[in-house]
Amino acid sequence: MIGVSLDPVDTLFFRDGTPFSADSSPQDGVTSVFPPHPGSLTGAIRAALALCNGWNGRGLWPEEHNGVLGDGPDDLGMLSFDGPFLLRCGQPLFRAPRHLLGSINHDGWTPRVLLRPGSAAACDLGDAVRLPVPPTSDQRPDLKTGDDWWLTRTDMADVLRGEIPSGTGIVSRHELWSNEPRIGLARDRNTRTAQEGMLYSTQHVRLAQGVSLGAQIAGLPDDWTHPFGRIVPLGGEGRFAECQEWNADVTLDMPLQEIESHGRVTIIALTPLDIEEAVYLGKHPLDVTGDVRIVSACLDRPQRIGGWDSHAHRPLPLRSVLPPGSVLFCETREPGRFVDAISSNDRLVRVGSRRQHGFGLVALGIWSDPTEVTS
Repeated sequence: MIGVSLDPVDTLFFRDGTPFSADSSPQDGVTSVFPPHPGSLTGAIRAALALCNGWNGRGLWPEEHNGVLGDGPDDLGMLSFDGPFLLRCGQPLFRAPRHLLGSINHDGWTPRVLLRPGSAAACDLGDAVRLPVPPTSDQRPDLKTGDDWWLTRTDMADVLRGEIPSGTGIVSRHELWSNEPRIGLARDRNTRTAQEGMLYSTQHVRLAQGVSLGAQIAGLPDDWTHPFGRIVPLGGEGRFAECQEWNADVTLDMPLQEIESHGRVTIIALTPLDIEEAVYLGKHPLDVTGDVRIVSACLDRPQRIGGWDSHAHRPLPLRSVLPPGSVLFCETREPGRFVDAISSNDRLVRVGSRRQHGFGLVALGIWSDPTEVTS
């Protein structure tokens, strides 16, 4: 496995599922998604690998590359990816999980409590629904999710152990990137003049000094040339980034012994989760060893993502995914098998669909059951 960091040359722009045509775009501009979805990075990295291994950048890359790079947006060949990761000075940051609540003060956002599944209750979702609740000693009305805050590996490790992070390493989004409005003008390719009335507005992303995007790649043959030191296209609007080697560790210290002892596990999404609705509603088990079922969850609204099919020259169908920071509270009937499978799989856990593309990378933690009687 090799690591790649992409350092933007200027601003970046990554589209979501918002229509981007003259009669449907919002008048205040289309905002860039950031961090981008996995497909934005996998496509850019595959194209960069093809360019430095014989492709001229026009049309399809040579057929002999298909075995390694794949053929089309769904076929990745021999490659598999983890990421994207948001990097600060080369070290990964993770979006604050949604079961971590804090209070807003003059210092920003201070973590206070961790939600956990409550007792079964009847509501509009069903007759025995376990909604996330704070500990009984922390019923403060001012608690907010850390939607715009990011955690270091140390702080995330605290959360996985069921502890409140100190907050010394928590970083605000505003320290990492800012939105930058841009105005564009459509041009007639034949006359090379502006098309009347074809102004458009976008919101680009400008990363702070030392902030970049990272990904890890597995399956690349030893004799292939790496794209390190090259300027490569990234995202939309003709944006570029410099590709560099990246060797930081992204594994997290997960409390596997406690998970095996209690049979309860908190799954925190580090990259978007592509799982079926029946799974996160607890009707079907997750596609991992150990009969793992979701009993409660802390979720933001699903994200709608698509992409671009460069073969057919058309957009890919939109799909709904759970964003990074989503939290699934689970129980496993076979905790020993579950932990053994994780320990033998490089301690990086992946769930759901399109894992080869970078979707479904998760961290595992613990949660306490308020209904459990302790002696």
